Amino acid sequence: MANSLKVVISGALSLIRSKEYQLLIRSTFAAACYLLACCLVPAEASSANQQIITVAKTELAISVDGKLDEAAWQQATVVELDIVTRPFDNTPSPVKTQALLIEDGASLYIGFIAHDPNPERIRAFLKDRDKSWGDDIVGVKLDTYNNQNLAYRFLSNPLGVQIDGIENELTGNESDAWDGIWDSKGHINDQGYVVEMALPFRMLNFRESDQPQDWGIELLRRYPREQNLRISNIRLDRGNKCELCQLATARGFANAKQGQNLIVTPSLVIARDETREQDQPWQSDNEFEPSLDVRWGITPDILFNATLNPDFSTVETDQAQLSINNTFTLFVKEKRPFFLDNADYFSTDYNLVYTRNIYAPNYGGKITGRHNNHSFGLFVADDETTNILIPGNRGSSVAELDDESTNAALRYNYDYTQDITLGWISTLRQADDYRNQVHGIDGRIRFNDTDVFQLQKLYSRTEYPDDLYQQFCDTDDGVDCQPQQVEDCDLSGCDINEQVLRTDKEQTFSGHALRTSFIHDGRDWFYKLGFEQQNSGFRGDLGFIGKVDYQRKQVAGARYWYNDSDGAWWQKFRIYSDWDITHNDDGELIEKEFDVSARLDANYESEIYLAYTRRDLVGKRIDQSSLDIDGNTTLFNMDIFQLFTDVKPFAGLYLSAKLEYGDAIDFASNRLGTKRLLRTVIDWSPNQHLQLKLRQTYRDLDADGANVFIARLTDFRATYQFNVQSFLRGSLIYKNNARNPNNYLYDDPEDIDAHSRDFSFEFLYAYKINPQTVFYAGYSEYQDTNEEFSDLEANDRRAFVKFSYAWIR
Repeated sequence: MANSLKVVISGALSLIRSKEYQLLIRSTFAAACYLLACCLVPAEASSANQQIITVAKTELAISVDGKLDEAAWQQATVVELDIVTRPFDNTPSPVKTQALLIEDGASLYIGFIAHDPNPERIRAFLKDRDKSWGDDIVGVKLDTYNNQNLAYRFLSNPLGVQIDGIENELTGNESDAWDGIWDSKGHINDQGYVVEMALPFRMLNFRESDQPQDWGIELLRRYPREQNLRISNIRLDRGNKCELCQLATARGFANAKQGQNLIVTPSLVIARDETREQDQPWQSDNEFEPSLDVRWGITPDILFNATLNPDFSTVETDQAQLSINNTFTLFVKEKRPFFLDNADYFSTDYNLVYTRNIYAPNYGGKITGRHNNHSFGLFVADDETTNILIPGNRGSSVAELDDESTNAALRYNYDYTQDITLGWISTLRQADDYRNQVHGIDGRIRFNDTDVFQLQKLYSRTEYPDDLYQQFCDTDDGVDCQPQQVEDCDLSGCDINEQVLRTDKEQTFSGHALRTSFIHDGRDWFYKLGFEQQNSGFRGDLGFIGKVDYQRKQVAGARYWYNDSDGAWWQKFRIYSDWDITHNDDGELIEKEFDVSARLDANYESEIYLAYTRRDLVGKRIDQSSLDIDGNTTLFNMDIFQLFTDVKPFAGLYLSAKLEYGDAIDFASNRLGTKRLLRTVIDWSPNQHLQLKLRQTYRDLDADGANVFIARLTDFRATYQFNVQSFLRGSLIYKNNARNPNNYLYDDPEDIDAHSRDFSFEFLYAYKINPQTVFYAGYSEYQDTNEEFSDLEANDRRAFVKFSYAWIR
């Protein structure tokens, strides 16, 4: 652990000693002065609920069994949940709900008694953690620093299935990615259901004190019937979109302790991987990988995470995506526990810390903490390889370096008041002959319940290997395409593309980015003024920055209508419109777009969304040896129509469909075509244990009176949940793409595969005592072919088991 701490500190010092800080400070001085000037006159505090809940304390033992029959519960503080905050406007609840709160210095215990006039209609299914949205749910939000920025969320369905996560008011994100270790049990009875929770203080960040503390709190219930009622102990003002600003106050927790707050989790992965080239023998690789994760609360305010030789492979298949006729790299969500723990400490308006970039680390260290109005986060990790996202304004690609890299991020936030926040972020990626640094300042001012101003200014400095551009040359191996010597490289055949020009850098280069917005989001009206710019030299390689060399201006507005009548079949209607325009650094037009849409929310959690988009967008560059837009691209005028609808007609069934029709650019041939897209989802739980989910996507494109391609994607997953702790899941993903070789203008038909098919499947058994004490056993296989389905041939397969156990002190 000491060595890991040294690595973290060393990485931090390397990060903050660079000369680029001075350059950044000069470039952002005006913005900082503006924000600080606003800080001199603090904004008026946001309105909050005046309800104060004094949490009782006990020395009696409580066993979490979902019965609430221990003597300690007779001492608990009782809170009524009697206000429907959505979809109605703080109306009386039609059902009775009570929450019982008590703490013992080590844990907060909450018991929910949820009455129901028709218990047979209660929606409760056995599912994996964080998968029970749509069920009957009870739970709590806790803002342990009572600063209206972050809140823990702990929810449970009537069977004790847990949903937990973090709500971040600064970014607007609500994430289920964070997993705490806590207990919950529930059961259904003749009057409704009962849920009992124990939330250990060791998993929470808060200030220890021998005096009573004030935490923000909301107790809530989800009651899904014809309408999905959100029932609470507090009123939520429709004109105030900051829900954390409206929490009640939980008073108590004097002498509450986090204990040693130490979790040591060793794990072991045993696997056998087999791969082969087409028609070649299988090559096998046996894996025996022990690893260690440590989570240590150095103080009640500071958390240290370390990992050694981690198994960062994902045990469950990512959601499949179609990439055909797409010039930009696809985004994939992070799932790995080390990076997810306190990930919100690194969040900004820009995605500058995208940890899926770190593919195979040998170690990682992270420190996160909060003290009074200050919060910070620092992590350092190595990587056996280095994958770099190379951005552009017409596409992006990934470059790969064989060298080991160092990756680090530093984040600091200062809450001047509850309404004014200033922050700093720095990131670093470096390997042999490669280095990228980003430094930035950001600020947020909440003027009142409806008006927010945000600004973030970034500066980057980057050094690429001299030959990096060759990874994007369309030449035979070993041939240097020499982009600086190529002229008049037209679409019919070219050795280079945009990424070649973006990476052909002989010296260190720098760039900047800026994102700012003013948003008014009230009860009836929404409007936004926004501006963002990422110039051609800007790189944010630790993040997910796929576009540079552009500046975008945006104006948007919306009007809301509500229907709070008893028995009404609809609840909310919205009309939204947006206009934006994008130019490159030289002021050349890239895109101009106008959107108008209407959305209706109705009974059975149904939604109907209609949209029209008028988009003027440039296609591929004609002379690809130049980054010019004017005179080097065609501006295409497109009309696009979209329809989306979804519904939950009864317990356990969710249906959705998305339809798009209109103009689209055929990027391979640089012309305008007609696209059609249909995406459907069926998610059905026929009983308490079984869940079936089918997602299908169909896309096609026609141009010049003939089909260009048809792309189909089927993603089917079946899960049998034996109980709260264990499940068996099977996943099948099938991609089937068909192309018309004779309708590709700049390619030889013999170079176009008329068919490409990918088929993969996975079987996974999981037993989870808690999020870190787990056992997995699985098998996966990948097959592909350029012929018929019957010709599919396996070329990658893996069998594995994983054990991990969390020692908690």
